Amino acid sequence: MIKQNSDGTNTPLTLPNHKLIKGSTLRGCLKSIRINRDPPNPP
Repeated sequence: MIKQNSDGTNTPLTLPNHKLIKGSTLRGCLKSIRINRDPPNPP
């Protein structure tokens, strides 16, 4: 997977090759590329 940054650069994301990924593993992957896992709060 590759995340495209606002400045035009790309950040690679490596995920484990498993059928199920634990929440803590997913959180760690998303945190490493600064993606918030929680949905935004409604107004």
